Amino acid sequence: MTETKFFHLGQFFSLRALLTTVIGVGLIAVTEFVLPWLGILNIPLIQSWITPATIVFTLAVIMIGSAVAKNIVSSIFFATAAILAFYNPYETQIGNLFNSGLWAIIIIYLVTSLFAGLFATIEMTGRTALLLIGIIYGLQGLIGAGTSMYLSLNYAHVAFHDANLGIAFGESVGGFPVYDTVVAIFSVIYMLVFIIISRKRVSTTVTTNKHEIIGQILIFLTIAGGVAFMVISYMLGGQYGQADATVIYGATNTNFMNMIFSKLPSGNFAVVKYINVFYILPIVGFVFGIALGFIVYKRAQGTTDTMSFNFEGPFLILNLAPLLVSLFLSYQVIVGLNAEALFYLEMPTVIAIFTEFTSLLLVNLLVAYIILKIISFFKAISKK
Repeated sequence: MTETKFFHLGQFFSLRALLTTVIGVGLIAVTEFVLPWLGILNIPLIQSWITPATIVFTLAVIMIGSAVAKNIVSSIFFATAAILAFYNPYETQIGNLFNSGLWAIIIIYLVTSLFAGLFATIEMTGRTALLLIGIIYGLQGLIGAGTSMYLSLNYAHVAFHDANLGIAFGESVGGFPVYDTVVAIFSVIYMLVFIIISRKRVSTTVTTNKHEIIGQILIFLTIAGGVAFMVISYMLGGQYGQADATVIYGATNTNFMNMIFSKLPSGNFAVVKYINVFYILPIVGFVFGIALGFIVYKRAQGTTDTMSFNFEGPFLILNLAPLLVSLFLSYQVIVGLNAEALFYLEMPTVIAIFTEFTSLLLVNLLVAYIILKIISFFKAISKK
């Protein structure tokens, strides 16, 4: 049987990839357009628990489809379907791509789809897998700390506090960003530990599933814990409406947030009061890395044999997409590309993007994880 390769275009026509693509594209059309268009996903009770912005499950479909299809053509089809099916209930000029938020949608869905498929497919030794885990989750910790540090030093959180929304932020002591620095240092240490571990050759012939089970339990508990934290945070009053949003980051940025996250006209948004939102996905990633380390030990029989992350591959990319959105739509980039473009992201808006994206991603990760485990279960039964 031909080895599955993500960049092998011909493998798109395999039964697995072709069938998964057809089903996935259909499901994306439903979750990204049909359900929000009909208002089915606008459930006030659920939104008061998780996030006021509408939850759609497009990311879950993309992650599942990409992990099963394992082909770049399929991943591009998934992302393209999500972009074309993107539903915006607000009467906004779509002609201005920057103001419409379409670039943000393109970045989020392309990054998710391509990396989910890539990391689910590529085969590597256990040592390489550990090295990859350390580098990726270490860098994502630095993304969280670095973004928080930049925004905190520029007082982006003050606009929320002025609106009586006591969000958590990277506090400074004597003007020095202590918490952001601690997270950044821990991210570097985390990365170095995995790099050191990856240099050791460990070989075992033990066939027990203990390490795989420990890893899977850790992944599930981490995702569920993240969702639970966001639920508790929002239930304790971490919400604000359109009027506050306009005061905090202006009318055009509010419109941008509406187009991306709110499928309900005049919908609300959320804040996190009890932990800096930029730290949540890095913390989740740090635990993911430990969990994947156990899984690598089992699948690579230590660190020397080859393995693939398979259905756990999509969990490697967490906060890269919102960072790219923030950078691409920053003032410097927008003015550099088009001097007449008046729209760019205000700094408080970046906080709002990471907050809504974190909620959206965690819920989609939970859904994707459960469904992928069900697929794994039936796949194992079929082999028997």
